[in-house]
Amino acid sequence: MKLVPRIVKPFAWLAFALVATLVVAACGSQPSGNTAVTFKGTKKVGYSAPLTGQSALYGHAVSQALNLAADDINAKGGVNGYKIEMDIQDDGTTVPQAVSNTKSMILQDNVVALMGSVTSAQCLAESPIAKQNKIITIDATCNSWQLTMEPDVVNPYWVSIVPNTYMEGTAAGRLAASLNVNKIFIVSPKYLFGISETNAFVAALKKANSSAQIVNDPSTWYVPFPTNPRWDSTINAIQAAKPDLVYSNIFAADEINFVKQALAVDPQFFVKYPMTTLVSVDELNSLGSQYPSGMHAYMRAPFFALQNNNARLTDYITRYRARYSGEYPSDWAIMDYDALSIWAQAANSAKSFDADMVVKQISGHTFDSLRGYKITIRSNELQANVGETVGTTTTSSTYPFPVLKDSVNLKGDDLMMPLQMVNEIKGNQCDLTAGQPNTANFALCPSWKAS
Repeated sequence: MKLVPRIVKPFAWLAFALVATLVVAACGSQPSGNTAVTFKGTKKVGYSAPLTGQSALYGHAVSQALNLAADDINAKGGVNGYKIEMDIQDDGTTVPQAVSNTKSMILQDNVVALMGSVTSAQCLAESPIAKQNKIITIDATCNSWQLTMEPDVVNPYWVSIVPNTYMEGTAAGRLAASLNVNKIFIVSPKYLFGISETNAFVAALKKANSSAQIVNDPSTWYVPFPTNPRWDSTINAIQAAKPDLVYSNIFAADEINFVKQALAVDPQFFVKYPMTTLVSVDELNSLGSQYPSGMHAYMRAPFFALQNNNARLTDYITRYRARYSGEYPSDWAIMDYDALSIWAQAANSAKSFDADMVVKQISGHTFDSLRGYKITIRSNELQANVGETVGTTTTSSTYPFPVLKDSVNLKGDDLMMPLQMVNEIKGNQCDLTAGQPNTANFALCPSWKAS
């Protein structure tokens, strides 16, 4: 018996393929390798981003990272069967626009979660709105400890996976104390973050090196924010004071402007007056070879210091660079990728987008991270035990910007505020309104006084 092959008419096959394609598109699916994921629909996650203004460098990096994270989440089936879409709106690094964006994303775009903005001033204004509407916020940039602890600010849906200002200021203070310097000049941005972190720095410095002296008057510690275009008076004051070390937590455009103007005044400025300062890959990359060597930097998530034996981060760097024209991921790109990933994992575990249910899957839980270590969210204040990296800037033969030599990755558990103090602050046992901005307010807590 002769077998006759079954012939499918080409036009019939083409029609079938077109129908199948339309069905897949209508379901909101996207391919993952050779398979297609079928979604119930789309859910939006909001981010008020500084795509312009003082912190535009950070907004650019975070936006890219969040879009990449959303695609990775969707490739694995999304969240609770829904495709995740980022809702990113420019706030120009201003508080009023960040507030407007937050209201718009919650009330009009129906976002199911938010990612924290860049500055603590923005986050302080956004938090009550998110709290009132029960929208969980995963914060990976703004970091004033008040956001998760101060009684009149606390939001049960606010989760911090960035070292807060107590942790970061403590790391900077210990770093400065280890340098055995006596005369220190302070310059910080005049708003919640700058004041909060400087207070922690001074307290940690004094505890580790009681002989250290701050040489400039507290009234001169803080400079206008955002965007201080001219730094002449600060540069002149540093030269007049002749400190052994300058401590600063200025960042983004302000740090870049300061470095350029100081070098224009004196190419040896940072040799004569070394700095302990907040740095990210963005500032290093922006200034390149102009960024001074010998800066005693503290950083939140520098990929080059976290990459050893970290296959997940190496893969992320490769994919990030392939997608974004060879750019290296900044600290913010790493932390916000972790932020969206943690929220997605928790929401999937909760089988719900309800903020209360998702928080239950975050509080006290441990998550993997790009940073090469596991992150645990402490239930007392929803603060993650994330670390800080310290080291000294030096030229690199591998990257087109300086890196850190003799870098040390400090463990978050060693930097976190003691639980007793957390509970004292949240219980109104600390006089947080006492003293001037130069006072380390937490030093007025009973447990600090007793230590």
